Amino acid sequence: MKKKDSLNQPNKTLNFWLCAGLLVVLLCSIKTRDITRPFYGLHSWAQASGTWAARSHVKYGLGYTKGMSTWAVGDPPAENPQRYLDHPQLAVLTLSLFMRVFGVNEWSCRVGGTILDIITLIVFLKILKGLTNDKTALLAGLIYVLFPITGYFGLGNSATLTVFLALWCYLVLIDSIRNGPAPSAIHKIGLAISLFLALQISWTGFFYAFAIGVHYIGQCVFRRRMPDKGLLAILILAPLSSLFLNFIIMAAGYGWDFQRIIELYKWRSAKGEMQVFEWWGKDGWFPKFWEFALTNFTLPILITAIVYLTFGQLFVFMETKPSEENKRRSRQFPQFWLFFITPVSQLLVLRGALWRHQTWERPLGPFIAIAAALGVMLLADILKKVHRRLATASTVLLMGVFLIFCVIGTNYYYGIRWQSPAKIKMFKMLNRNISPDKALLSFEPFIVHQHKAKGAFYRPEIAWYLDRDIVQARSLAEVQKHALTGRFPYYLVPAVDTLGPLISQLRKNYTFEYIQGDPGERTKDGKFLRASMRPYMIFDLNSRLTGQQ
Repeated sequence: MKKKDSLNQPNKTLNFWLCAGLLVVLLCSIKTRDITRPFYGLHSWAQASGTWAARSHVKYGLGYTKGMSTWAVGDPPAENPQRYLDHPQLAVLTLSLFMRVFGVNEWSCRVGGTILDIITLIVFLKILKGLTNDKTALLAGLIYVLFPITGYFGLGNSATLTVFLALWCYLVLIDSIRNGPAPSAIHKIGLAISLFLALQISWTGFFYAFAIGVHYIGQCVFRRRMPDKGLLAILILAPLSSLFLNFIIMAAGYGWDFQRIIELYKWRSAKGEMQVFEWWGKDGWFPKFWEFALTNFTLPILITAIVYLTFGQLFVFMETKPSEENKRRSRQFPQFWLFFITPVSQLLVLRGALWRHQTWERPLGPFIAIAAALGVMLLADILKKVHRRLATASTVLLMGVFLIFCVIGTNYYYGIRWQSPAKIKMFKMLNRNISPDKALLSFEPFIVHQHKAKGAFYRPEIAWYLDRDIVQARSLAEVQKHALTGRFPYYLVPAVDTLGPLISQLRKNYTFEYIQGDPGERTKDGKFLRASMRPYMIFDLNSRLTGQQ
Protein backbone atom coordinates (compact mmCIF):
# COMPACT_ATOMS: atom_id res chain seq x y z
CA MET A 1 0.00 0.00 0.00
CA LYS A 2 2.80 2.38 0.91
CA LYS A 3 4.55 1.56 -2.38
CA LYS A 4 1.40 2.44 -4.34
CA ASP A 5 1.03 5.72 -2.47
CA SER A 6 4.65 6.60 -3.21
CA LEU A 7 4.07 5.98 -6.91
CA ASN A 8 1.01 8.24 -6.91
CA GLN A 9 2.79 11.04 -5.04
CA PRO A 10 4.48 12.62 -8.13
CA ASN A 11 1.12 12.70 -9.95
CA LYS A 12 -0.60 14.26 -6.94
CA THR A 13 2.13 16.89 -6.67
CA LEU A 14 1.90 17.67 -10.38
CA ASN A 15 -1.88 17.99 -10.21
CA PHE A 16 -1.60 20.27 -7.19
CA TRP A 17 0.73 22.70 -8.91
CA LEU A 18 -1.32 22.62 -12.12
CA CYS A 19 -4.32 23.73 -10.06
CA ALA A 20 -2.12 26.28 -8.33
CA GLY A 21 -1.24 27.59 -11.79
CA LEU A 22 -4.94 28.12 -12.49
CA LEU A 23 -5.19 30.15 -9.26
CA VAL A 24 -2.26 32.26 -10.46
CA VAL A 25 -4.07 32.90 -13.75
CA LEU A 26 -7.21 33.87 -11.83
CA LEU A 27 -5.22 36.23 -9.59
CA CYS A 28 -3.58 37.86 -12.62
CA SER A 29 -6.91 38.33 -14.39
CA ILE A 30 -8.37 40.07 -11.35
CA LYS A 31 -5.32 42.15 -10.45
CA THR A 32 -4.72 43.41 -14.01
CA ARG A 33 -8.31 44.58 -14.42
CA ASP A 34 -8.37 48.15 -15.75
CA ILE A 35 -4.64 48.24 -15.05
CA THR A 36 -4.09 51.71 -16.57
CA ARG A 37 -6.80 53.41 -14.48
CA PRO A 38 -5.79 56.70 -12.86
CA PHE A 39 -5.29 57.10 -9.13
CA TYR A 40 -8.81 58.19 -8.35
CA GLY A 41 -10.29 55.04 -6.82
CA LEU A 42 -10.58 53.64 -3.32
CA HIS A 43 -7.52 54.57 -1.24
CA SER A 44 -6.18 56.64 -4.13
CA TRP A 45 -4.36 58.72 -1.51
CA ALA A 46 -2.23 55.79 -0.32
CA GLN A 47 -1.70 54.37 -3.82
CA ALA A 48 -0.60 57.71 -5.24
CA SER A 49 1.66 58.60 -2.32
CA GLY A 50 3.87 55.54 -2.67
CA THR A 51 3.99 55.87 -6.45
CA TRP A 52 4.81 59.58 -6.15
CA ALA A 53 7.73 58.78 -3.85
CA ALA A 54 8.91 56.00 -6.19
CA ARG A 55 8.79 58.45 -9.11
CA SER A 56 11.12 60.76 -7.20
CA HIS A 57 13.69 57.95 -6.91
CA VAL A 58 13.51 57.33 -10.65
CA LYS A 59 13.16 60.92 -11.85
CA TYR A 60 15.63 62.68 -9.57
CA GLY A 61 17.95 59.84 -8.57
CA LEU A 62 19.03 58.37 -5.24
CA GLY A 63 21.57 61.13 -4.82
CA TYR A 64 18.69 63.57 -4.46
CA THR A 65 16.30 61.37 -2.48
CA LYS A 66 19.02 59.83 -0.25
CA GLY A 67 17.15 56.56 -0.59
CA MET A 68 14.22 57.90 1.42
CA SER A 69 10.64 58.47 0.30
CA THR A 70 10.71 61.97 -1.12
CA TRP A 71 7.76 64.11 -2.14
CA ALA A 72 9.06 66.42 -4.83
CA VAL A 73 7.47 67.91 -7.94
CA GLY A 74 8.63 69.81 -11.00
CA ASP A 75 12.05 70.01 -12.60
CA PRO A 76 14.23 71.23 -11.04
CA PRO A 77 12.73 70.06 -7.75
CA ALA A 78 13.04 71.88 -4.44
CA GLU A 79 16.55 72.02 -3.00
CA ASN A 80 15.34 70.73 0.39
CA PRO A 81 12.49 68.34 -0.42
CA GLN A 82 9.98 66.94 2.02
CA ARG A 83 10.64 63.37 3.15
CA TYR A 84 7.96 60.90 4.14
CA LEU A 85 9.41 58.84 6.98
CA ASP A 86 6.30 57.50 8.71
CA HIS A 87 6.65 54.12 6.96
CA PRO A 88 9.70 51.90 6.33
CA GLN A 89 11.54 52.80 3.15
CA LEU A 90 12.18 49.52 1.32
CA ALA A 91 8.69 49.13 -0.16
CA VAL A 92 8.97 52.38 -2.14
CA LEU A 93 12.51 51.51 -3.26
CA THR A 94 11.19 48.17 -4.54
CA LEU A 95 8.37 49.96 -6.36
CA SER A 96 10.88 52.32 -7.96
CA LEU A 97 12.73 49.32 -9.44
CA PHE A 98 9.57 48.22 -11.25
CA MET A 99 8.98 51.80 -12.33
CA ARG A 100 12.49 52.01 -13.76
CA VAL A 101 11.83 48.85 -15.78
CA PHE A 102 8.25 49.51 -16.92
CA GLY A 103 8.24 53.31 -16.95
CA VAL A 104 6.85 56.13 -14.83
CA ASN A 105 3.14 55.40 -15.03
CA GLU A 106 0.24 53.95 -13.06
CA TRP A 107 0.37 50.44 -14.47
CA SER A 108 4.06 49.83 -13.74
CA CYS A 109 3.40 49.69 -9.99
CA ARG A 110 0.41 47.41 -10.59
CA VAL A 111 2.43 45.03 -12.76
CA GLY A 112 5.16 44.95 -10.13
CA GLY A 113 2.61 44.33 -7.39
CA THR A 114 1.02 41.52 -9.38
CA ILE A 115 4.38 39.80 -9.89
CA LEU A 116 5.08 39.93 -6.15
CA ASP A 117 1.55 38.74 -5.36
CA ILE A 118 1.98 35.71 -7.65
CA ILE A 119 5.08 34.64 -5.72
CA THR A 120 3.25 35.34 -2.44
CA LEU A 121 0.34 33.11 -3.46
CA ILE A 122 2.69 30.28 -4.38
CA VAL A 123 4.44 30.49 -0.99
CA PHE A 124 1.05 30.58 0.76
CA LEU A 125 -0.07 27.44 -1.08
CA LYS A 126 3.22 25.73 -0.29
CA ILE A 127 2.78 26.51 3.41
CA LEU A 128 -0.78 25.19 3.50
CA LYS A 129 0.11 22.12 1.45
CA GLY A 130 2.60 21.25 4.16
CA LEU A 131 0.21 22.03 7.02
CA THR A 132 -3.01 20.45 5.74
CA ASN A 133 -3.71 18.59 2.49
CA ASP A 134 -3.85 19.50 -1.18
CA LYS A 135 -7.61 20.08 -1.40
CA THR A 136 -7.77 22.32 1.66
CA ALA A 137 -4.73 24.30 0.52
CA LEU A 138 -6.19 24.89 -2.95
CA LEU A 139 -9.62 25.78 -1.60
CA ALA A 140 -8.12 28.27 0.88
CA GLY A 141 -6.00 29.69 -1.94
CA LEU A 142 -9.07 30.12 -4.13
CA ILE A 143 -10.98 31.93 -1.38
CA TYR A 144 -7.92 34.09 -0.63
CA VAL A 145 -7.73 35.12 -4.30
CA LEU A 146 -11.47 35.81 -4.55
CA PHE A 147 -11.61 38.20 -1.59
CA PRO A 148 -12.55 41.75 -2.72
CA ILE A 149 -9.64 43.10 -0.65
CA THR A 150 -7.32 40.85 -2.69
CA GLY A 151 -8.95 41.70 -6.01
CA TYR A 152 -8.57 45.43 -5.50
CA PHE A 153 -5.62 45.91 -3.13
CA GLY A 154 -3.71 42.69 -3.74
CA LEU A 155 -2.09 40.29 -1.29
CA GLY A 156 0.32 42.89 0.04
CA ASN A 157 3.17 42.75 -2.48
CA SER A 158 6.66 42.49 -0.96
CA ALA A 159 5.36 43.01 2.59
CA THR A 160 3.27 39.84 2.63
CA LEU A 161 5.82 37.92 0.56
CA THR A 162 8.61 38.41 3.11
CA VAL A 163 6.45 37.42 6.08
CA PHE A 164 5.19 34.30 4.28
CA LEU A 165 8.79 33.33 3.53
CA ALA A 166 9.55 33.85 7.23
CA LEU A 167 6.57 31.66 8.16
CA TRP A 168 7.75 28.92 5.80
CA CYS A 169 11.28 28.91 7.22
CA TYR A 170 9.97 28.96 10.79
CA LEU A 171 7.53 26.08 10.23
CA VAL A 172 10.31 23.99 8.66
CA LEU A 173 12.59 24.74 11.62
CA ILE A 174 9.98 23.59 14.16
CA ASP A 175 9.27 20.51 12.04
CA SER A 176 5.62 21.37 11.33
CA ILE A 177 5.67 20.93 7.54
CA ARG A 178 4.32 17.56 6.44
CA ASN A 179 6.83 15.82 4.13
CA GLY A 180 8.87 19.01 4.23
CA PRO A 181 12.62 19.50 3.96
CA ALA A 182 14.88 18.76 6.89
CA PRO A 183 15.61 21.85 9.04
CA SER A 184 18.99 23.34 8.23
CA ALA A 185 21.13 26.44 8.58
CA ILE A 186 19.67 27.71 5.28
CA HIS A 187 16.25 27.96 6.88
CA LYS A 188 17.67 29.88 9.84
CA ILE A 189 19.41 32.30 7.48
CA GLY A 190 16.23 32.62 5.42
CA LEU A 191 14.18 33.32 8.56
CA ALA A 192 16.62 35.99 9.76
CA ILE A 193 16.73 37.75 6.39
CA SER A 194 12.96 37.54 5.90
CA LEU A 195 12.15 38.95 9.34
CA PHE A 196 14.67 41.76 8.92
CA LEU A 197 13.38 42.73 5.46
CA ALA A 198 9.74 42.42 6.55
CA LEU A 199 10.16 45.32 8.98
CA GLN A 200 12.09 47.34 6.41
CA ILE A 201 9.09 47.04 4.09
CA SER A 202 6.09 47.48 6.38
CA TRP A 203 5.13 47.90 10.04
CA THR A 204 2.99 44.78 9.56
CA GLY A 205 6.24 42.81 9.58
CA PHE A 206 6.62 43.58 13.28
CA PHE A 207 3.30 41.92 14.10
CA TYR A 208 4.17 38.79 12.13
CA ALA A 209 7.54 38.66 13.90
CA PHE A 210 5.75 39.12 17.22
CA ALA A 211 3.31 36.30 16.38
CA ILE A 212 6.12 33.92 15.40
CA GLY A 213 8.08 34.72 18.57
CA VAL A 214 5.08 34.28 20.87
CA HIS A 215 4.14 31.07 19.06
CA TYR A 216 7.61 29.60 19.49
CA ILE A 217 7.84 30.46 23.19
CA GLY A 218 4.34 29.10 23.75
CA GLN A 219 5.20 25.89 21.92
CA CYS A 220 8.34 25.39 24.03
CA VAL A 221 6.37 25.95 27.25
CA PHE A 222 3.55 23.65 26.15
CA ARG A 223 5.96 20.87 25.17
CA ARG A 224 8.14 21.49 28.22
CA ARG A 225 11.40 21.80 26.36
CA MET A 226 14.11 24.42 26.21
CA PRO A 227 14.11 26.67 23.11
CA ASP A 228 16.81 26.40 20.49
CA LYS A 229 19.18 29.24 21.37
CA GLY A 230 20.03 30.02 17.74
CA LEU A 231 16.41 30.13 16.64
CA LEU A 232 15.40 32.19 19.67
CA ALA A 233 18.20 34.66 18.96
CA ILE A 234 16.98 35.06 15.37
CA LEU A 235 13.38 35.61 16.45
CA ILE A 236 14.49 38.36 18.83
CA LEU A 237 17.44 40.03 17.13
CA ALA A 238 16.33 40.07 13.48
CA PRO A 239 13.09 42.05 13.98
CA LEU A 240 14.42 44.25 16.80
CA SER A 241 17.53 45.27 14.83
CA SER A 242 15.35 46.10 11.83
CA LEU A 243 12.92 48.04 14.03
CA PHE A 244 15.85 49.95 15.55
CA LEU A 245 17.14 50.83 12.08
CA ASN A 246 13.68 52.15 11.10
CA PHE A 247 13.57 54.39 14.16
CA ILE A 248 17.10 55.67 13.50
CA ILE A 249 16.14 56.59 9.92
CA MET A 250 12.98 58.32 11.14
CA ALA A 251 14.76 60.18 13.92
CA ALA A 252 17.56 61.34 11.62
CA GLY A 253 15.04 62.55 9.06
CA TYR A 254 13.12 64.41 11.76
CA GLY A 255 16.26 66.10 13.05
CA TRP A 256 16.49 63.63 15.95
CA ASP A 257 13.08 64.71 17.16
CA PHE A 258 12.09 61.50 18.97
CA GLN A 259 9.01 63.23 20.37
CA ARG A 260 7.59 63.38 16.85
CA ILE A 261 7.89 59.60 16.54
CA ILE A 262 6.13 59.18 19.89
CA GLU A 263 3.33 61.52 18.79
CA LEU A 264 2.95 59.59 15.54
CA TYR A 265 2.57 56.30 17.39
CA LYS A 266 0.15 57.81 19.92
CA TRP A 267 -1.97 59.10 17.04
CA ARG A 268 -2.14 55.74 15.26
CA SER A 269 -2.73 53.82 18.48
CA ALA A 270 -5.46 56.16 19.72
CA LYS A 271 -8.11 58.05 17.76
CA GLY A 272 -6.27 58.13 14.42
CA GLU A 273 -8.30 60.10 11.86
CA MET A 274 -11.48 59.89 13.95
CA GLN A 275 -12.72 62.92 15.89
CA VAL A 276 -12.74 60.82 19.06
CA PHE A 277 -12.01 57.15 19.68
CA GLU A 278 -14.76 54.86 20.90
CA TRP A 279 -15.22 51.12 20.71
CA TRP A 280 -18.94 51.29 19.93
CA GLY A 281 -21.25 53.99 18.56
CA LYS A 282 -21.85 55.25 15.04
CA ASP A 283 -18.15 55.50 14.13
CA GLY A 284 -16.91 53.11 16.81
CA TRP A 285 -14.06 50.69 16.25
CA PHE A 286 -16.13 47.49 16.27
CA PRO A 287 -18.83 48.76 13.85
CA LYS A 288 -16.12 50.04 11.50
CA PHE A 289 -14.20 46.78 11.79
CA TRP A 290 -17.32 44.78 10.87
CA GLU A 291 -18.27 47.20 8.05
CA PHE A 292 -14.85 46.76 6.45
CA ALA A 293 -14.86 42.99 7.04
CA LEU A 294 -18.18 42.67 5.20
CA THR A 295 -16.76 44.38 2.11
CA ASN A 296 -13.25 42.91 2.38
CA PHE A 297 -14.25 39.27 2.87
CA THR A 298 -18.06 39.18 2.19
CA LEU A 299 -20.82 38.02 4.53
CA PRO A 300 -21.15 34.36 3.37
CA ILE A 301 -17.43 33.70 3.82
CA LEU A 302 -17.40 35.39 7.23
CA ILE A 303 -20.39 33.34 8.35
CA THR A 304 -18.73 30.12 7.17
CA ALA A 305 -15.49 30.99 8.96
CA ILE A 306 -17.28 31.99 12.18
CA VAL A 307 -19.46 28.87 12.22
CA TYR A 308 -16.37 26.70 11.66
CA LEU A 309 -14.41 28.47 14.43
CA THR A 310 -17.29 28.07 16.91
CA PHE A 311 -19.81 25.26 16.42
CA GLY A 312 -17.61 23.53 13.86
CA GLN A 313 -15.02 22.78 16.53
CA LEU A 314 -17.43 20.33 18.15
CA PHE A 315 -17.33 18.22 14.97
CA VAL A 316 -13.58 18.71 14.56
CA PHE A 317 -12.79 17.23 17.97
CA MET A 318 -15.31 14.45 17.49
CA GLU A 319 -13.10 13.18 14.67
CA THR A 320 -10.81 10.22 15.21
CA LYS A 321 -7.84 11.11 17.37
CA PRO A 322 -4.91 12.20 15.18
CA SER A 323 -2.27 9.62 14.44
CA GLU A 324 1.30 10.06 15.61
CA GLU A 325 2.31 10.60 11.98
CA ASN A 326 -0.15 13.41 11.18
CA LYS A 327 -0.15 14.95 14.69
CA ARG A 328 -3.48 16.70 14.02
CA ARG A 329 -7.07 16.06 13.01
CA SER A 330 -7.83 16.48 9.31
CA ARG A 331 -10.17 19.49 9.76
CA GLN A 332 -8.31 21.09 12.63
CA PHE A 333 -7.07 24.65 11.98
CA PRO A 334 -3.31 24.32 11.34
CA GLN A 335 -1.14 26.50 13.59
CA PHE A 336 -4.19 28.51 14.69
CA TRP A 337 -2.38 30.95 16.99
CA LEU A 338 0.31 31.69 14.42
CA PHE A 339 -2.29 32.99 11.97
CA PHE A 340 -4.53 34.54 14.65
CA ILE A 341 -2.09 36.65 16.67
CA THR A 342 -0.86 38.80 13.78
CA PRO A 343 -4.13 40.46 12.68
CA VAL A 344 -5.49 40.80 16.21
CA SER A 345 -2.33 42.39 17.61
CA GLN A 346 -1.98 44.81 14.67
CA LEU A 347 -5.62 45.89 14.71
CA LEU A 348 -5.62 46.46 18.47
CA VAL A 349 -2.19 48.07 18.84
CA LEU A 350 -2.66 50.44 15.88
CA ARG A 351 -6.40 50.63 16.33
CA GLY A 352 -6.64 54.29 15.30
CA ALA A 353 -5.47 53.42 11.79
CA LEU A 354 -8.62 51.47 10.97
CA TRP A 355 -10.98 54.42 10.52
CA ARG A 356 -10.79 54.86 6.74
CA HIS A 357 -8.34 52.11 5.87
CA GLN A 358 -9.75 48.76 4.74
CA THR A 359 -6.22 47.54 4.09
CA TRP A 360 -5.45 47.32 7.82
CA GLU A 361 -7.58 44.16 7.79
CA ARG A 362 -5.33 42.51 5.19
CA PRO A 363 -3.53 40.26 7.76
CA LEU A 364 -6.95 38.71 8.47
CA GLY A 365 -7.04 37.37 4.89
CA PRO A 366 -5.03 34.15 5.39
CA PHE A 367 -6.80 33.42 8.69
CA ILE A 368 -10.31 33.83 7.27
CA ALA A 369 -9.46 32.01 4.02
CA ILE A 370 -8.17 28.96 5.92
CA ALA A 371 -11.11 28.97 8.34
CA ALA A 372 -13.66 29.26 5.52
CA ALA A 373 -11.97 26.52 3.49
CA LEU A 374 -11.96 24.18 6.49
CA GLY A 375 -15.60 25.09 7.12
CA VAL A 376 -16.52 24.06 3.59
CA MET A 377 -14.54 20.83 3.88
CA LEU A 378 -16.09 20.05 7.27
CA LEU A 379 -19.59 20.60 5.89
CA ALA A 380 -18.79 18.22 3.03
CA ASP A 381 -17.56 15.61 5.53
CA ILE A 382 -20.80 15.84 7.53
CA LEU A 383 -23.04 15.64 4.44
CA LYS A 384 -21.08 12.70 3.02
CA LYS A 385 -22.49 10.62 5.85
CA VAL A 386 -25.93 11.34 4.38
CA HIS A 387 -25.09 11.10 0.68
CA ARG A 388 -21.94 11.78 -1.33
CA ARG A 389 -23.78 13.68 -4.08
CA LEU A 390 -25.44 15.89 -1.49
CA ALA A 391 -22.00 16.79 -0.15
CA THR A 392 -20.70 17.61 -3.63
CA ALA A 393 -23.76 19.66 -4.58
CA SER A 394 -23.65 21.61 -1.30
CA THR A 395 -19.95 22.37 -1.72
CA VAL A 396 -20.43 23.61 -5.29
CA LEU A 397 -23.44 25.70 -4.25
CA LEU A 398 -21.60 27.28 -1.32
CA MET A 399 -18.56 28.09 -3.45
CA GLY A 400 -20.90 29.58 -6.06
CA VAL A 401 -22.37 31.87 -3.41
CA PHE A 402 -18.83 32.85 -2.36
CA LEU A 403 -17.97 33.64 -5.97
CA ILE A 404 -21.06 35.80 -6.57
CA PHE A 405 -20.59 37.84 -3.41
CA CYS A 406 -16.86 38.31 -4.07
CA VAL A 407 -17.51 39.48 -7.65
CA ILE A 408 -20.11 41.97 -6.38
CA GLY A 409 -17.74 43.18 -3.66
CA THR A 410 -14.79 43.53 -6.02
CA ASN A 411 -16.92 45.41 -8.57
CA TYR A 412 -18.04 47.75 -5.79
CA TYR A 413 -14.44 48.47 -4.82
CA TYR A 414 -13.45 49.14 -8.42
CA GLY A 415 -16.45 51.45 -8.85
CA ILE A 416 -15.55 53.77 -5.96
CA ARG A 417 -13.97 57.12 -6.90
CA TRP A 418 -12.32 58.98 -4.05
CA GLN A 419 -11.36 61.67 -6.54
CA SER A 420 -13.60 62.96 -9.29
CA PRO A 421 -12.37 61.75 -12.70
CA ALA A 422 -13.08 65.28 -13.96
CA LYS A 423 -10.63 66.71 -11.43
CA ILE A 424 -7.91 64.25 -12.42
CA LYS A 425 -8.51 65.16 -16.08
CA MET A 426 -8.18 68.87 -15.23
CA PHE A 427 -4.84 68.40 -13.48
CA LYS A 428 -3.52 66.26 -16.32
CA MET A 429 -4.36 69.11 -18.71
CA LEU A 430 -2.62 71.67 -16.47
CA ASN A 431 0.44 69.42 -16.28
CA ARG A 432 0.65 69.33 -20.08
CA ASN A 433 0.32 73.12 -20.34
CA ILE A 434 2.73 74.14 -17.55
CA SER A 435 6.42 73.55 -18.18
CA PRO A 436 8.29 71.56 -15.48
CA ASP A 437 10.25 74.60 -14.23
CA LYS A 438 7.12 76.67 -13.61
CA ALA A 439 4.29 76.40 -11.08
CA LEU A 440 0.53 76.73 -10.68
CA LEU A 441 -1.04 79.71 -8.93
CA SER A 442 -4.18 78.60 -7.15
CA PHE A 443 -6.87 79.87 -4.80
CA GLU A 444 -6.74 76.46 -3.07
CA PRO A 445 -3.39 75.12 -1.79
CA PHE A 446 -4.39 71.43 -2.23
CA ILE A 447 -2.45 70.65 0.93
CA VAL A 448 -3.66 68.21 3.57
CA HIS A 449 -3.03 68.27 7.30
CA GLN A 450 -3.62 64.84 8.83
CA HIS A 451 -1.64 65.30 12.02
CA LYS A 452 1.14 67.50 13.34
CA ALA A 453 3.48 64.50 13.46
CA LYS A 454 3.01 63.89 9.72
CA GLY A 455 3.20 67.53 8.68
CA ALA A 456 1.48 69.17 5.73
CA PHE A 457 1.87 67.89 2.16
CA TYR A 458 0.21 68.05 -1.24
CA ARG A 459 -2.72 65.73 -1.78
CA PRO A 460 -0.79 62.80 -3.37
CA GLU A 461 -3.14 62.22 -6.34
CA ILE A 462 -2.89 65.89 -7.30
CA ALA A 463 0.89 65.92 -6.90
CA TRP A 464 1.15 62.82 -9.10
CA TYR A 465 -0.91 64.26 -11.97
CA LEU A 466 0.07 67.93 -11.74
CA ASP A 467 3.74 67.38 -10.84
CA ARG A 468 4.19 71.12 -10.36
CA ASP A 469 4.53 73.37 -7.33
CA ILE A 470 1.31 75.03 -6.19
CA VAL A 471 1.38 78.53 -4.71
CA GLN A 472 -1.69 80.02 -3.08
CA ALA A 473 -3.12 83.47 -3.93
CA ARG A 474 -6.51 84.67 -2.67
CA SER A 475 -6.85 88.24 -3.97
CA LEU A 476 -6.46 90.06 -7.28
CA ALA A 477 -3.43 91.94 -5.95
CA GLU A 478 -1.67 88.68 -5.06
CA VAL A 479 -2.52 87.19 -8.45
CA GLN A 480 -1.15 90.19 -10.33
CA LYS A 481 1.99 90.28 -8.19
CA HIS A 482 2.77 86.62 -8.90
CA ALA A 483 1.85 86.97 -12.58
CA LEU A 484 4.62 89.56 -13.03
CA THR A 485 7.27 87.00 -12.03
CA GLY A 486 6.57 84.89 -15.13
CA ARG A 487 6.65 81.71 -13.04
CA PHE A 488 2.90 81.15 -13.05
CA PRO A 489 1.18 80.66 -16.43
CA TYR A 490 -2.25 79.95 -14.92
CA TYR A 491 -4.43 80.78 -11.95
CA LEU A 492 -6.93 78.15 -10.77
CA VAL A 493 -10.01 79.21 -8.83
CA PRO A 494 -13.27 77.43 -7.90
CA ALA A 495 -16.22 78.91 -9.84
CA VAL A 496 -18.51 79.32 -6.82
CA ASP A 497 -20.84 82.17 -5.82
CA THR A 498 -18.83 83.11 -2.73
CA LEU A 499 -15.85 83.99 -4.96
CA GLY A 500 -17.99 85.98 -7.40
CA PRO A 501 -16.30 89.40 -6.77
CA LEU A 502 -12.79 87.96 -7.26
CA ILE A 503 -13.80 86.08 -10.40
CA SER A 504 -15.46 89.20 -11.80
CA GLN A 505 -12.22 91.16 -11.37
CA LEU A 506 -10.15 88.37 -12.91
CA ARG A 507 -12.40 88.17 -15.97
CA LYS A 508 -11.68 91.85 -16.71
CA ASN A 509 -7.94 91.15 -16.76
CA TYR A 510 -7.34 87.66 -18.14
CA THR A 511 -8.86 85.15 -20.54
CA PHE A 512 -10.11 81.95 -18.97
CA GLU A 513 -11.32 78.41 -19.49
CA TYR A 514 -14.34 77.08 -17.63
CA ILE A 515 -14.16 73.51 -16.25
CA GLN A 516 -17.50 71.82 -15.67
CA GLY A 517 -18.14 70.45 -12.17
CA ASP A 518 -19.11 66.92 -11.21
CA PRO A 519 -22.12 66.24 -8.93
CA GLY A 520 -20.70 62.95 -7.63
CA GLU A 521 -22.68 59.77 -7.10
CA ARG A 522 -23.99 57.47 -4.39
CA THR A 523 -25.35 53.94 -4.57
CA LYS A 524 -29.08 53.26 -4.32
CA ASP A 525 -28.72 52.51 -0.61
CA GLY A 526 -26.86 55.78 0.00
CA LYS A 527 -23.26 54.57 0.12
CA PHE A 528 -20.52 56.82 -1.23
CA LEU A 529 -19.52 55.93 -4.79
CA ARG A 530 -17.97 58.92 -6.60
CA ALA A 531 -16.59 62.19 -5.22
CA SER A 532 -18.07 65.45 -6.42
CA MET A 533 -16.12 68.37 -7.84
CA ARG A 534 -16.89 72.06 -7.91
CA PRO A 535 -16.61 73.85 -11.26
CA TYR A 536 -13.32 75.67 -11.83
CA MET A 537 -12.03 78.56 -13.88
CA ILE A 538 -8.47 78.57 -15.22
CA PHE A 539 -7.18 82.07 -15.96
CA ASP A 540 -4.33 82.52 -18.41
CA LEU A 541 -1.94 84.91 -16.64
CA ASN A 542 0.01 85.50 -19.86
CA SER A 543 -3.05 87.06 -21.47
CA ARG A 544 -3.70 90.81 -21.30
CA LEU A 545 -7.14 92.37 -21.63
CA THR A 546 -7.98 96.05 -22.10
CA GLY A 547 -9.66 96.16 -18.72
CA GLN A 548 -6.45 95.21 -16.90
CA GLN A 549 -5.65 97.48 -13.98
